[in-house]
Amino acid sequence: MNWPLLIVLLVLGVLLVIPGLISITIIPPVIFDAISARKKPEKWSRDHPSSPNPGIQEMWGESLKFREIYKDNEQEIEATTSDGLHLKGLYYDFGSTTAVIILGGRPETCIYSLYYAYPYAEKKVNVCAIDPRAHGLSDGVYSGCGYKEALDLEAFAEVLIAKGVEKIILHGICVGSCASTMLATSPTCPAQIKGIITDGLYIHYYETLKKRIAKNKGPVYPTVWMFRRKIKKLYGVDCSKEGPLYALPSLKLPCLMMASKEDIFSLPANTKRLYDVNGSPDKKLEWFEHGPHSHLRRVDKKHYDSCIEEFIDKIEAL
Repeated sequence: MNWPLLIVLLVLGVLLVIPGLISITIIPPVIFDAISARKKPEKWSRDHPSSPNPGIQEMWGESLKFREIYKDNEQEIEATTSDGLHLKGLYYDFGSTTAVIILGGRPETCIYSLYYAYPYAEKKVNVCAIDPRAHGLSDGVYSGCGYKEALDLEAFAEVLIAKGVEKIILHGICVGSCASTMLATSPTCPAQIKGIITDGLYIHYYETLKKRIAKNKGPVYPTVWMFRRKIKKLYGVDCSKEGPLYALPSLKLPCLMMASKEDIFSLPANTKRLYDVNGSPDKKLEWFEHGPHSHLRRVDKKHYDSCIEEFIDKIEAL
């Protein structure tokens, strides 16, 4: 027996097998928990920005400024979802019968969402910024990947309707865009929801997940396969075959889609696909030449806010 050769083959086998086992059994669950699970209360908290990224820090500062400016209009708001989660948010009552529900992306709370509230306050539209499941002061362990957050939006919509709100706009960013789309095309969508605004909408969660893992230099495969199985087990949703691309053909509400030509997660080509299949009889795609994913308003605030104000006027006129 050629022992030296056998030893070399065994060493090579160990060097190949162990990393393979780690990439299959250890790394994917770690990534899943990092992206999708809140195991400690300080994670995804209202108390601090979600990232040291200078852009996020800037947006956070403007959100706190919004709270200070409109502190006399602010109140806590609560809702319970159809799957039993108790959620919280912030509500700003400007005396209108029209309101917006703003939902940011993972891992953002209602504080982050207030960054987008300025044009609504200027137009005296009531603002509801929510802590989605597993974020801020709301119940939950797992992010709903944009699918279950549709239930969060529906729960808060019902609370607003009980307050006398007659027209509701859904304004979503990233995961919030997916949730807004899923609710707006659901048979249980309240009639008072009159229009949706999407910012950084993706075709489905599986696609954006692949790009995010690759951007962070993680093992795309088998991680996305594990995510797909886990999400199917948690929510009964196949995140590679369900999502905005398949929901939008049935949309009947006015829809404003905002997207950046520089977005590396919601690619421009995919945005064009989403717009093309969008069944809304009153749809508009507003391109921004520059801006990273979910940062369109920070890069071109004037353009962003003017689009929102135009959409508000459209809904008020209904």
